[in-house]
Amino acid sequence: MSGADLLGSLSDETLTRRAQRGDTAAFDVLVQRHAPAVHRFVARTMPERSDCDDIVQESLIAAWKALPTFAFRSSLRTWLFSIASRKTADVLRRRAPVVDSEAVDEAAASGPGPVERATDRDFLDALGRELGRLPYPARAAWWLREVDGLSVAEIAGVLRTTEGSVRGHLQRTRQRLAEALGEYWP
Repeated sequence: MSGADLLGSLSDETLTRRAQRGDTAAFDVLVQRHAPAVHRFVARTMPERSDCDDIVQESLIAAWKALPTFAFRSSLRTWLFSIASRKTADVLRRRAPVVDSEAVDEAAASGPGPVERATDRDFLDALGRELGRLPYPARAAWWLREVDGLSVAEIAGVLRTTEGSVRGHLQRTRQRLAEALGEYWP
């Protein structure tokens, strides 16, 4: 078994402990394992897709720098989501987007007809649009729960909020999506 194969067979905890001692190869394996999920999370919670790669890269650099202080109070995966969430929120805060209600109304009015709405792609596009209209914490909570399968407690840690707040975000988001996307349900 080669060195790379051996590292790949180690647990996240073992790799993290090795990386904390400066083992860059162990950190590379952790990045290979978790970067795709972190990228998906950032891509789905960041309106500007062009910023995703930069945010993920900044998150991984921040993780490397902060790794000596990682205390294993959460899983490494949850910790990486937490860093990416903060980096994404920082970018969104700096931008303070202005919503053009006329453009939103125009986009909704020019949507596809009933035949086109029947495809999965149209549903996913509509879902993406609705999620994009939500405030970042609600969008991030929904994505972390429904796609990445994190628990409410883990999401609260990632978003640095309470479990009650996460439950509220999830409940309101699910209700909003059910109402907005009702035409896709049989």
